[in-house]
Amino acid sequence: MQILLKQISKHFHIDPSEIDVNSIDFGKQKKPNVNRLMIKSKYYLLKEYEITVPVNESGFTPCQIEKFTLTTLKKGGCLVPTVVWESKKDNALLLNWCGNHTLDVVAQNVSISHLSTLSDTILTVFNRVEEVFRVNEPQFEPFIFQFDAKENLQYLLNQGRKSIEYLTSLSKKSLTSNQITQLDTAWSSVSTRLLNAKLTLGSLDYQARNIVIDQLPYFIDFASVGWDWQERRLVQYLNSIGAYQGGGNFVSLLTRNVVERYAELVANHREDYSITDISACVDGHHLLFYLTVIHRILKSVARPEDPESQILIKAWGDPLLRLQSAISLIVDVNLSDDQHIMFIRRMIRQFATDSPQIKI
Repeated sequence: MQILLKQISKHFHIDPSEIDVNSIDFGKQKKPNVNRLMIKSKYYLLKEYEITVPVNESGFTPCQIEKFTLTTLKKGGCLVPTVVWESKKDNALLLNWCGNHTLDVVAQNVSISHLSTLSDTILTVFNRVEEVFRVNEPQFEPFIFQFDAKENLQYLLNQGRKSIEYLTSLSKKSLTSNQITQLDTAWSSVSTRLLNAKLTLGSLDYQARNIVIDQLPYFIDFASVGWDWQERRLVQYLNSIGAYQGGGNFVSLLTRNVVERYAELVANHREDYSITDISACVDGHHLLFYLTVIHRILKSVARPEDPESQILIKAWGDPLLRLQSAISLIVDVNLSDDQHIMFIRRMIRQFATDSPQIKI
């Protein structure tokens, strides 16, 4: 750190003692590799990269990837941090400060009804980021992380199906053969839709913590870019986890209006996709996201001695409250008119209603 401060002070033509350094906390968790600096009455973010070796076939490090990505997005008019200074030797970037609160924190403390304007602005910025990635695909090619999105999604779909089976087992009533057939058909339809949807180039680190609010929403953390589904990115950007926040729980900013607005924006430039198709993809990823959450909760309860389980419970708190919240966010939303998704939601509601162990 002191070596970096000397270099930064030289860049700004000041003494290192004139730089005020403050650590950044995410709830009860500290991030040792990021610090807020005050220099000449202005705030900056100093980011030191924990991974300093190349992460793709072209030999680029996360620091190099993020610098190129932020610079390109900034030139394209996106709300992202500006790269102020870099240390190639020490794998560090100095970025302009974009705000004091992440969307994850804001969503935990402000009612959803008061966030509608913010959500609409986020969609506009989100869509612009996708557009800049799209028109600059050739330039991004050397910086892409080789990530098998379809293999990963299939893994999550398998987890999601197991979560449904577990919720079924908690119910007082067993499924009839006709219900099992209907569920299998519905799940197959949702899975096929998600797996066959169009992949887009963008960030591979998408979560509500990576949107910073300072009147306008700024997207941060682009140290890993690659091919994935934009609808999956949207779902995870607009769902607050509230990890390490006292009393935190799951909060979704996705509403029918937000999804329809997103679908309208995307349908303007995505050929062969209707507003109905895009809305159903968002809805499917939202359903799968919380089924995956349920799988993680159940695993942490079944194997509390595992280090991964202990970390999750420490971050999320009471597993039962989290489970109830996740189920509510599955059954109480209405994001599209897809009949198969609606059927699965109704069935999960019935499982939860018939279970003496779950109250929603």
